[in-house]
Amino acid sequence: MNRFLYKYMPMRAGFFEEPMIRATPVMVLNDPFEGAFNEQQVKDADRNQTDFYKENGKQTYEFDEYELNGIAGDIQMDFFSLGVISLTEDYNNPLMWAHYADEHKGFVVEFDFSKPFFMDSIFKLNGRPSRFGKNYLGDTYEYPEKVDYRRVMPDFSRKEQSAPDDLFDFHWKKFNRTILYTKSNDWIYEKEQRIVVPLRHADSIICQDDEYVRSACAQDKDIKIIELGGDKIQIYFPYEYEMHEEMGDESIKDKIYRLTNNFNEPPVHLFRLNPEAISGVYFGCKSKHYEALDKINSNALLEHLEHKYKMERSSTLYQLDKVKVK
Repeated sequence: MNRFLYKYMPMRAGFFEEPMIRATPVMVLNDPFEGAFNEQQVKDADRNQTDFYKENGKQTYEFDEYELNGIAGDIQMDFFSLGVISLTEDYNNPLMWAHYADEHKGFVVEFDFSKPFFMDSIFKLNGRPSRFGKNYLGDTYEYPEKVDYRRVMPDFSRKEQSAPDDLFDFHWKKFNRTILYTKSNDWIYEKEQRIVVPLRHADSIICQDDEYVRSACAQDKDIKIIELGGDKIQIYFPYEYEMHEEMGDESIKDKIYRLTNNFNEPPVHLFRLNPEAISGVYFGCKSKHYEALDKINSNALLEHLEHKYKMERSSTLYQLDKVKVK
């Protein structure tokens, strides 16, 4: 993993008042192949898993085709509950500026991954601060990992590709990770490294206004609702909420997550960022950056941020050069 990674964004000065980042649901990413797999991949992975358990003296159950279709449906539903935070290795890619930073009118944020990326990173994982803790099911990858680009979809016919490494591994973990981290060669220019998180843990949700959602939020006075207009509301959970929530029979946060789900108009799931992890900002060559720069300079939590630049067109080369701003 690179120490410094970058996020291209449209201009949004408010980001620098309360840094939050969107985790986009897997199934609404701009690549229609995200989270996609086929019947043969599932069959091959299941066969390798079954052989592994047999070789290790465990009793196994042979699934028929109907049951395997059910398993495939369960995996697909699990992917619906995951969000992707896409980062890149390069802040100076003109195509990325055009596609993801509002045609050079937005900005790029640099993150230093020697620092905790998320707020509420109160757990320890391999000696590092962690927000989500150990990943058992292959559904949380808190630290960025490189996307694998290829033309052919992943092949699970070899046992190394899908069989567990030991008896304590979740048997679909390798399969899930491979599907989540493989894309077509057509996207290679993005140099993507991605984080995959459970959407149910979002710190804030922008969704359609709904009486049932409001009723669930009212169960805890510390959950805040902001009316955004246009029949939209924004829900804010307190810091470290799911770590300390009194669960009872049902988590309030999980209930709100389920109630806000809408496949026709997916909500926006936002996660709080650790301001110390923000190590630089690059404003696009067409950006009106003064308001955002004022927000940075007036936020005490970003007073460490010295690397502030405006991208300018070179006069002799087809490239963008960074110029420091204050």
